[in-house]
Amino acid sequence: MSIARALRVDRISRVAFLAACVVIVLTGVRAASPIIGPFLLAAFVAAVSLPALEWLRKLGARTGVAILAVVVLNATVLSFFAWIVLESVVELRMQLPSYVARGQVLEEALRARLLASGFAVGPDYYATLVQPERLLDFATRAARNVTSMLTVGLLILLYVVFLLAESVAFPDKWRALFGSHSRSIGGAARALKQVQRYLVLKTLISLATGLCIGLFTWLLGLDFALFWGFLAFVLNFIPSIGSVIAAVPAVIVALLQFGPARAAAVALVYLAVNFTLGNVADPIIVGRHLRLSPLVVLMSLVFWGWLLGLPGMFLAVPLTIALRIMMQSSAVLARYAMLMGPLPEPGSPVSGDWAVVAGASGEAARVVPARELGKV
Repeated sequence: MSIARALRVDRISRVAFLAACVVIVLTGVRAASPIIGPFLLAAFVAAVSLPALEWLRKLGARTGVAILAVVVLNATVLSFFAWIVLESVVELRMQLPSYVARGQVLEEALRARLLASGFAVGPDYYATLVQPERLLDFATRAARNVTSMLTVGLLILLYVVFLLAESVAFPDKWRALFGSHSRSIGGAARALKQVQRYLVLKTLISLATGLCIGLFTWLLGLDFALFWGFLAFVLNFIPSIGSVIAAVPAVIVALLQFGPARAAAVALVYLAVNFTLGNVADPIIVGRHLRLSPLVVLMSLVFWGWLLGLPGMFLAVPLTIALRIMMQSSAVLARYAMLMGPLPEPGSPVSGDWAVVAGASGEAARVVPARELGKV
């Protein structure tokens, strides 16, 4: 066997071994997602809370008092959200009989129209949600899910307490272990800054979306207007499909409460709000400030959702931002991180080791080692 062929076989073997390792690790992460998901949610809540913690410490507050204040604030927000959900579930159980009656009327009207058009569909073909036992089962499962969510929320708060406490001393530990000029420190700082920026901007857009949806559904007289605003706020953190998921139950309730005309009006409200805020402001922020392509955002939603479930869908963009910055901090993977966003301007660094240079006349730009930037 020639030396070139032996090297090629060795390279293929290493790639296959690394691919097998990645598959094993991803399988383990997916199996442990019920444990990892809440911890990651707590980590990002702690990341957003760090500026408030540092601000309180600069004002002279002791570390323990500052952590307690931040945790109390987070607990207050969580309690408010839990109150909205609990009140909505209680009201839903009270409104079930009227929804069942209106739903059955709509079903009979639809069956009559189909019969008049020549389509005779028997009752056995209808498996609608307006059946009393189905709606009761749905309400019961919703109440159980609320209890599970409260348990996860308390676990997240407990994680946040320890993460905030550890964040005070962790940077010093990292510097002592890897050195004050370690590339990983700079990469972690950039990742934290970009994740915080994304979460702040996304929270503002989601808050505006929730306020608009809550206000318009209240003006239309729809039941649970406060809950629809809350649901639009929360699900707007899920890229691409979150706003669609938030609109479906509101349109169904509008159909059961008022009929097709008001349901169409509610659907138009969601379409207008999400088109204005979701399809205009959101891509500009994600693309311009965070430099992630829309395809990468969509694929990250699919991948992290598959890997971590619902928490992964909420954290898809922050996790992808962190992954890209980790790639940029690597001397080998830095140039491949460029594929996750737009091509940088010629002369700008991709990382500390790679840079983009303009090609000759009629040629495309290319990536070269940064040390050769002055030679090109």
